Amino acid sequence: MTGWRSRLRTLALFVSAAIAAGAAETLRAGAARADITPEPEVLNWVTGKPYGAILDPLFVHALVLEDGVKRVALLRWDLVDVSESARDEVRRAVGTALAMPAENILVHASHTHSAPWAPVYRGGHRSLERDTWWAIRHMPPQNKFPPYVRWMARLITASVEAARRAAESAQPAGLAIGRIAISEFLHHRRPRAPAWGVAEVRPAPVISHGHADWNPEVLQGGATFGPVDRTLTILLVRGAGDRALATLFHAACHAVSIYPSNPAISADWPGAAAPAITAALGGESIFLQGACGDINPWRRGEAAVAVMAEGFAAKAAIAARHAVKLTGAPLETGRTTVDLPLTPAAKLRLGADTVTAEIQVIVCGPLAIVGLPGEPMTEIGLTIRERSPFPQTLVLGYTNGNGVHYVGLPGEKARGGYEAGVAGAGTDGCGPLIIEAAGRVLRDLFERTEPARATARRVTVP
Repeated sequence: MTGWRSRLRTLALFVSAAIAAGAAETLRAGAARADITPEPEVLNWVTGKPYGAILDPLFVHALVLEDGVKRVALLRWDLVDVSESARDEVRRAVGTALAMPAENILVHASHTHSAPWAPVYRGGHRSLERDTWWAIRHMPPQNKFPPYVRWMARLITASVEAARRAAESAQPAGLAIGRIAISEFLHHRRPRAPAWGVAEVRPAPVISHGHADWNPEVLQGGATFGPVDRTLTILLVRGAGDRALATLFHAACHAVSIYPSNPAISADWPGAAAPAITAALGGESIFLQGACGDINPWRRGEAAVAVMAEGFAAKAAIAARHAVKLTGAPLETGRTTVDLPLTPAAKLRLGADTVTAEIQVIVCGPLAIVGLPGEPMTEIGLTIRERSPFPQTLVLGYTNGNGVHYVGLPGEKARGGYEAGVAGAGTDGCGPLIIEAAGRVLRDLFERTEPARATARRVTVP
């Protein structure tokens, strides 16, 4: 009987893997968007005054993927962040509307600074801290202010609307990927100062952004450049006849070209780049923000936004011409949480020793999309990508919660600066904890999907 049981288990594994391989051949995808622009009377978190005007609209973009067995949804907001509270609220609403589990829904933000922080619908996610301190630095919480209350409701209904329309429009699709360098648009804002060896007793003051002589291409004070991920990744979602359904474009660069010179509401350069890429490639264009905690656009202002949008669209078109199709495989998702230790100042503010942060991964064949909380610096994303067993790995920041906000590798605290001070609530140990947690999920998903990959190599499904 033992031999029969073993053979039956082997047969069951073979059949389930074959079914999974077949499901991969029937990948379906749909994309949609809905407007989430607040009324101009809502208060600007930078000034504490009403935004007063709308420079360009904000959207929620939705991508729904399904393989006949599993459905996943990726929601991307033109907002500063995704609060833990808003994550849970939208997961409940979208999960109910689409009859799918919460763990299959990823909520991500573009990190435009010319838009509100995500609302807090319920407390209890961050101990004593309800609204993140950034959102209420210059004003009280807006949760009872009628224009803001209306926007809080609209954010959820629009997210459900976009997700539902994306699911209803889903059709057989394939994925292709292309990459191209965008170094000329990026500026690392945390250069490495020399530890010793500068002969000047009193070096000249460092010229910063806003000064007439500032040049992001020039390093001052004997500093060296910090790391930059120069990659623009284009993920093409194509239907029958190679018709464009959606284009996901992924890069690591702060959306701060409009901020802070113009107080109006804006999706910043990602908002301008998306329609430009749609005009070039078709379909719904969805920006995915990378690990950009220490990366800014090379220039700022409305003129810079226009140049960046045109440049990204031109680069995307080139990358698309050289894109390669990805092999199919079933969809899989994985999540974990990690308790991130807080600095002494943050402990006092939150009344806790740690913040619980979520890390989520969505996998489709060789593609892995990794969602990280808060504001990871570039080396976090690079390290996760380099260690990932999936050859096509995209690392996202600003996903499913705020975590400890800015987070880097050990040593960033010693370098000082805004990101390492009050803006980074976690200790130097948070970066390695996030990297290891993401690595565990990636390895688990890789092992979990191995039977389907092996069967796909051996079996041809009619």
